[in-house]
Amino acid sequence: MKPKAATGPRAARAGAVGFTVLALGLTALTAYLLSRVFGEGKYATEPLADVVVAARELPAAEIIREDDIKVVQWPQSTIPEGAFRSRDQVLGPKPRVPVVSLLPGEAIVSRRLSSPEAGTGMASRVPMDKRGFPIRVDSWIADAKLVYPGAVVDVIATVTDPVERTPITMTVLQRLTVLAVNGHVDAAGAPEPTDGQDGRRPDGAVVTVLVSPGEAEILALSAREGKLDLTLRNANDGESVATQGTNPFLLTGRAYPGSTTTVAAAPAPPPPAAPVRRSPTPPGEIRRGREPVDERPEPAGSVQTIRIGGK
Repeated sequence: MKPKAATGPRAARAGAVGFTVLALGLTALTAYLLSRVFGEGKYATEPLADVVVAARELPAAEIIREDDIKVVQWPQSTIPEGAFRSRDQVLGPKPRVPVVSLLPGEAIVSRRLSSPEAGTGMASRVPMDKRGFPIRVDSWIADAKLVYPGAVVDVIATVTDPVERTPITMTVLQRLTVLAVNGHVDAAGAPEPTDGQDGRRPDGAVVTVLVSPGEAEILALSAREGKLDLTLRNANDGESVATQGTNPFLLTGRAYPGSTTTVAAAPAPPPPAAPVRRSPTPPGEIRRGREPVDERPEPAGSVQTIRIGGK
């Protein structure tokens, strides 16, 4: 019985060794097959070329500096069109800024950078025929992401009516593109709202919209004379809606106090007709049918005599 007890541990050790050898063999076979697959791929023999990529996350509208980029080698067929091949092409004599945020390792391409002649910062995102106009809004609007870079909005102004001297609210501009919110021109790169140094959330935010010079004048006057609000609209909605505006009296259906509008008075009722005095029947006569009636008024002081029975 003792020899049988001794063979049990030896069999277990032999099984463990065999399993280990089998696992190592399968691992070696898998590595060999993978090397064959990737070794025979097109990238194995394809020549490599230099390409400039972002060394870290690059926020939009910030100048690209020397330590922000690096040069790596990519297979030529994977290099995107417009990619830069050297650091000098990106840095150059004039600074370049990304128009959108760039991720680490992303290739730097020309269409994602502003033109050197366009300037730096937010100015590089403003088209030649447009202007960037800042509008102050409540902070919760920006925190809730109701407006964001690239959004399309309408502008509503609340000012004082110069004639009626009452507040009036009306849509002054439509289909404006938001350029930036609190200075951030890329929605993906905008940081999450944080409290200030005093522990309080800022009570306002600045939304920059793209406008023409004439539209900038409308917004400037509206902001000085009253308050501006923004409404978000669908970017595919190209229709401009004409509105008449509203005021407290139209909102509540009440009449304007001291309104200059005149209302036509109702016509006066006609005067009552003068009473008709009928003359009495002459003595001894009886009125029959439709005989003529003497409607002449009685002379003053006359006395009427009535006969009875023909006497």
